[in-house]
Amino acid sequence: MIHIPRSLFGQLMAIFAVVAAAMIVLGAWTLDRQIHNAARATHERFLLTAVEPLAQRLKARGVAGLSDGRLPVLVNPLYSAGGTIRYAVLDAGGELLASSPNALPGLPQLNFVGQVSAAFAVDVGDLHLWGVSRQVETPDGAVTLQVAQDMSSVFVVLDDVPRAAFWPIVLALGGGAILLFLANLLLTRMLLRPLRQAAADAAAITPTRARQRIGEDRMPNEILPLIRAVNGALDRTEQVMRRQQRFNQDVAHELRTPLAILTSELDLLEDKAVARRLRADLEALTAIVRQLLEAAEASPASPDQQVDLAAICQETASQLENSAAQSGRSIRVELPRDSVPVFGHGAALRRAVRNLLDNALTHSPAGGEVTLRIAPPAVVEVADRGPGVPEAQKSKVFERFWRADRGHRRGGSGIGLALVAEIAAQHGGTVWVRDHEGGGAVFGFSLPRADAQQSQKTAEPVGQH
Repeated sequence: MIHIPRSLFGQLMAIFAVVAAAMIVLGAWTLDRQIHNAARATHERFLLTAVEPLAQRLKARGVAGLSDGRLPVLVNPLYSAGGTIRYAVLDAGGELLASSPNALPGLPQLNFVGQVSAAFAVDVGDLHLWGVSRQVETPDGAVTLQVAQDMSSVFVVLDDVPRAAFWPIVLALGGGAILLFLANLLLTRMLLRPLRQAAADAAAITPTRARQRIGEDRMPNEILPLIRAVNGALDRTEQVMRRQQRFNQDVAHELRTPLAILTSELDLLEDKAVARRLRADLEALTAIVRQLLEAAEASPASPDQQVDLAAICQETASQLENSAAQSGRSIRVELPRDSVPVFGHGAALRRAVRNLLDNALTHSPAGGEVTLRIAPPAVVEVADRGPGVPEAQKSKVFERFWRADRGHRRGGSGIGLALVAEIAAQHGGTVWVRDHEGGGAVFGFSLPRADAQQSQKTAEPVGQH
């Protein structure tokens, strides 16, 4: 089964290789035939020149004129027993009338129907004969004069020309084919470079770079319609996402006011027990609306500002200390003395830390303690003493709107942890959950340190992209 490369570049190279191989074979065969035919034609003219003195002798004196020993001095040695040229004279029926001393065993030569051929090339034993036949009118009647030369003799080199020229021709054609293949290789790579650049531009479009588009500079006219169509599709997708984001923001804002009114009117209820239950439900609903608004306002822009992750954690923990104390829980902070610089949006990172703390406080038992700490290099962890997360559910806790009953209290909205995962991804980080020693769970996310990123960029060699 023939394997066809899926790569366009590979397919083009395979086609070029097949064409080049076919050109070498066809070109070598064609040139070999041309040289061979040219050598044969040259040799035939030479033989016809050697035939002429014999033909003139036959015309003047007949067959007997060849046996009187008075052939021209320059011709007679050619047909001697040691010569490379031989002749034979045949009558109309193909019977041998006269011949040179060295004629046998090569001459006479007849075709498969017993007739003479105008030109022939035969192998007889160790002899390799090239010859011609000519009709001659003599006083005794018409005869056929055959003249042939033994091309295997070391003194005859004309038949060696095609063989000697074959491999140089193949090498020349092969070299030309290789050069053509390399030229096509370079040309194809140059032509595919805009596609690779377009692919790199498309790969760089992420949620944090949603406004980036595939560049149209130096794009061939044949590719521009596709690039513009893709950019247009990205524009329309961004518009839909922005409309959805604005809708979510509007809904969250509109819900805030009636929730605030309902909360204030709970004080008018005479049944305080009912008021407390309703207030807890309204607080949970208010938290859901707040998280929806935070999710809608999450900035997709590329994080490019340097902020102190330790300061953000300290600030967020201080904001939640009072609410945690009111619910009978506490927050312990374990932060390094030095700053922890990261590139990011301070407001988004505060949301992420706040959501981790909210989740831990929600699932911690009354009187429990939640620990917020930063581990090197830039790892935020929040540990609680709640019921923990079953192993089968750990891969789902960061999915949007996924909830699990980790205790006797009502679960959250299923948005907070998903928002943490989204913010971490926007900052080039990761999230995880693991079991806490002694019971509970540890949720966290890690970010690349700003000083580590700067050191990496500085260490890159000049010219590397």
